[in-house]
Amino acid sequence: MSLRKLCATALVLLCTAGLCHAHIYNETSGTSEDTDAELYEWDLSLRTSLTGSQATYRNWSQGGVDNIALLGSVGFGSRYETERYVFNHSTSLRYGQTRIGDGDFIKSDDIIRLRNQLRRKFSDERFGAILNVNFETQFGRGYDDPAPPEGEPRILISRFMAPAYLNQVLGVSYNPDRYFRAETGLAMKQTISADTDLSPLFGLDEDQNFRNEAGFSILLGYERQIMENIYYSGFAETFTNVNKPLSSTDFLIVNELTGRINQYISANIELALAYNDDITDDLQVKQIISVGFSYTFL
Repeated sequence: MSLRKLCATALVLLCTAGLCHAHIYNETSGTSEDTDAELYEWDLSLRTSLTGSQATYRNWSQGGVDNIALLGSVGFGSRYETERYVFNHSTSLRYGQTRIGDGDFIKSDDIIRLRNQLRRKFSDERFGAILNVNFETQFGRGYDDPAPPEGEPRILISRFMAPAYLNQVLGVSYNPDRYFRAETGLAMKQTISADTDLSPLFGLDEDQNFRNEAGFSILLGYERQIMENIYYSGFAETFTNVNKPLSSTDFLIVNELTGRINQYISANIELALAYNDDITDDLQVKQIISVGFSYTFL
């Protein structure tokens, strides 16, 4: 698909989101005197964190290598609910770098994840019809071996918008309480590669920068404070292409524990598992433990 068509697709999605937002706004801010607009307000949250570690060794008998690591993250969420509709948005941004010894700084974590959902409640409000539009990519370059042996080049395997994933789901949801949610429906998935030299790494043909897939999706999510000052957030999400066997189902499982030590210091543990046989037949694993400064603005 050409960049012109890609931009047109993005414009259509943005217009659709705008119309959905306008519909909610009109429903809650009409001219009827019986409408109490104060019942409907945005519920916003914004939290930031900056974690790091540093170690220096000089003539230390047990040995050791100098190192420094920094990781920053921003999480933004918004929710708007009326009698019939609920709109949810979340943005998750993370970026970290590490330097070992006298080497270069190399990427240790990198994600841009945006999620949007419009939900139409049924008469039984535990159930509803949903429209999801989600986007995911990364900030910087990624390498197969960030610190190869001396004299060997680093091999680029990813960069901003290579890959990027755009997903749309039209289906139904089940929300029995404020902690658990289950969703399923028909899905479309677009894989984008702004660098065609990297396209084969993501299952695209050479010189191809876009692929569209149709299928169905399942999502299970749970968020709750499980102990005093300890909060759990996690989800499992799948995408099954109708033109591929069930064994080729893509999945992403993310688990995150956040422990607040005081108003400004927190600890975070993240474990993520992913499978996408367009990239590799092996299970992808990410595990991060961090402690540092954290602040909630909203």
